[in-house]
Amino acid sequence: MAKRRKPSKSRFSQTVAIVIAIAAVLSYQSFGQDNHKHKSSTGQSQSKVLQSAKKANKSANTPSSSASNDADLLNIKWDGTLDGDIVHLNNNHATFTDSELKQTFPGNGSKLNPVDGLSLSALDSLGRSQQANFVASKAAIDKVTKRPSQIPQSVRPSGWNQGDHFNGSAWVGGYHNNSKVSLGGSKQALWNKSHIVGYQFFGMPTMVTENMTTGTRVENAYPGQLVPEDDIRYAIKQNPNITIRGQVTPVYSGNELVPRGVHYMAKSVEDNGASLNLNYWIFNVQPGVTINYNTGASSIN
Repeated sequence: MAKRRKPSKSRFSQTVAIVIAIAAVLSYQSFGQDNHKHKSSTGQSQSKVLQSAKKANKSANTPSSSASNDADLLNIKWDGTLDGDIVHLNNNHATFTDSELKQTFPGNGSKLNPVDGLSLSALDSLGRSQQANFVASKAAIDKVTKRPSQIPQSVRPSGWNQGDHFNGSAWVGGYHNNSKVSLGGSKQALWNKSHIVGYQFFGMPTMVTENMTTGTRVENAYPGQLVPEDDIRYAIKQNPNITIRGQVTPVYSGNELVPRGVHYMAKSVEDNGASLNLNYWIFNVQPGVTINYNTGASSIN
């Protein structure tokens, strides 16, 4: 009987290598599945947060349609949640008169009326941005160029810097302190230079101090003013021949430099609100943060 040969070292090494390779592949596949499940779960969680955040809150605190002016909005109490950042007013119907709805705001190349459809207000005596009116259209949106990565430092709304002062035409001096806050699973800057009328509607003419407020990340875009802006863009995308009349009013308490919120109304003109009709109060707040609206100073709770 022939003597059984012992496996060679090279064959043994090859066998071990194959076993290790197979184990590695199986381990990687298992990890990939687990990792995919984790990412999917995280994505679903974030999606739910975003969907929830974009739902405007129609709570018992919503003011009645008999509210006579924007100052009455200061009496609405925020419930402390992302959902509660937006409140529907007047059954979510804009209150434009017929003549206001049909205003067109011809442009004259000035800072306050730079292009057709956009009308800004001058800063008040305290250096605060005021109401803006606009008419959004597909034609105007199609002209918008890519947004710069940063808003110029010269564009500075009231409350943006600490220890500065208003010289009658601009804010000068002081320093900017922008804390990082947890939002949507990441750290984000608390303060934004928040457009009153969104860049997406008219582009560079909106990049001026008169069209900015010192707004929290929640007020600006999470969910904030991004909600009505997206509502307007969607309505125009669905109905390219309509125009949307909009009005955005920062609301301050007394002589405070940072607005307590913005009153945002928009209504489609040609079909008298059939395509879009909204009336939002958007709080300038941030969960877990105490804000000094007199100066823009803040502290993390």
